[in-house]
Amino acid sequence: MRISILNGNWVSQDAIGQCISHQVRFFQRRGDDVRVYVTHSPEGIPAAQARLAKTVSPDELTSGKDTHFATTDLYIYHYPGIYPLLDTLKTLERGAVIFYYHNVTPPELWGSQFAEIDLQLGVERVGEFAAYADLVVTPSDFNKQQLISDYGLDSATIRVLPLAVDLSHFSPGTKDATLLRRYHLAGKRVLLYVGRMAGNKRVDLLVEALAQVRPQVPNTVLLLVGDDRSNPAIVEQVAQARERASTLGVADAVIFTGRVDDLPAHYRLADVYVTASLHEGFGVPLIEAMASGIPVIASAATAHPWVLGDAGLFYTPGDVEGLTAGIVRLLTDDELYGSLVRKGLDRSQDFALETYETGWSKIVQEAIAWLPQRPYPLPGPAAKTTPPRETLDSTSGEIQAVDLLPLKTLASLADIMDRKYRVRSGVPIIGTFIAWIRRNLTSHLREPYIDPTFERQVLFNRTIIHTFEQLLGRIAVLESQLAVLQRDLETKPSQDSTEKRIGDE
Repeated sequence: MRISILNGNWVSQDAIGQCISHQVRFFQRRGDDVRVYVTHSPEGIPAAQARLAKTVSPDELTSGKDTHFATTDLYIYHYPGIYPLLDTLKTLERGAVIFYYHNVTPPELWGSQFAEIDLQLGVERVGEFAAYADLVVTPSDFNKQQLISDYGLDSATIRVLPLAVDLSHFSPGTKDATLLRRYHLAGKRVLLYVGRMAGNKRVDLLVEALAQVRPQVPNTVLLLVGDDRSNPAIVEQVAQARERASTLGVADAVIFTGRVDDLPAHYRLADVYVTASLHEGFGVPLIEAMASGIPVIASAATAHPWVLGDAGLFYTPGDVEGLTAGIVRLLTDDELYGSLVRKGLDRSQDFALETYETGWSKIVQEAIAWLPQRPYPLPGPAAKTTPPRETLDSTSGEIQAVDLLPLKTLASLADIMDRKYRVRSGVPIIGTFIAWIRRNLTSHLREPYIDPTFERQVLFNRTIIHTFEQLLGRIAVLESQLAVLQRDLETKPSQDSTEKRIGDE
């Protein structure tokens, strides 16, 4: 069977990237022919899997030139938000479709104007894309209820499948001496947070809580592991957190590590895992922490209670005093600490990779069961609202085609990214070295600023074209309705006179 998995990127240190890797492994072991289509090159993915990835534009896929994509049996569209390849979902003429909804951060929780439009579109267009799928898969019951209440999806089409953690990597163990020296953690009590330093994660609240904890447990520090620089919104949040830490006098006790390669070893440095996030569709770090034998305290927000069950300590979202009290309890109450460690280790078993693969296998079999019966093209909102390509002529009453050629031309120009460009040098012998220097000198501009800016422009272009298509369709419908009404009005007088003559006779 041919499988196509699509997402904006494929990053090893990202929960969605890990999910894609688990799926690729699953299909490879079944003997399926699997490809991963992305708009950015894979990051940190092992070579054996990375060779299955292809960086493409939507036009490359819709043109039919990619034989694998054009003849795929099962398409899996991951949805962490808007990315250009999503629109190819509406053009499919074969295969079963799984829409994998991971949730989108509400723009008001982002804490920055950067990418705010992208987030808003990501929130608004969930139902539009989900309607094209045979099955919708999501990692938590919180997400399922949101899909039903906010987007009107039929619960019968939604499957909840928690994300997986490779428990062979995350387990209790001794603290790594090298890392203890690197971060100066000897003799310290370590509060750990893992994840992006995005606005909805509320790292600033963790800093506030640290300042209140230290008078009671003086040797406490906050270790913040994860992306702290990939886009301006994250850079802004980190700067604010550093400034707040300095104001509160705990700057030396707040440690940003950035992304790390040895994540399991970093979990083992911790005494308590803390998160103040206000919005989570799931929360893989919660599982990783529990599997590592670290007790968890989390805000009682969105998916957190569902993921942790009774294996975590909760506080009201945004309540720094409640967070502080919980941290102090865990650092001073050995009985409570041990109880949460035991419960966490038990709870983490529910998210083992083997459990995920069993559930995923059932979902895949259910999805491909549609293959023999499905009429093509795919059903969905476009089948009802796609602009008609013809209208009724008001004078002759004949159907005439609407000229959409200019719009098609615009659509072909929407993607302004040069996705095939690679940094190279033609200089003999040392050309490879020069290219390496160029890549590293420009990556700090290209990755966090230039690429996201152009991708937003591409998204804006496609949204404008889509809006014009809808507008043209509505105009065509109105013209048709007007023509019918006009014809009825023109024929009504003659009908009235005929009826009057018959009545007179």
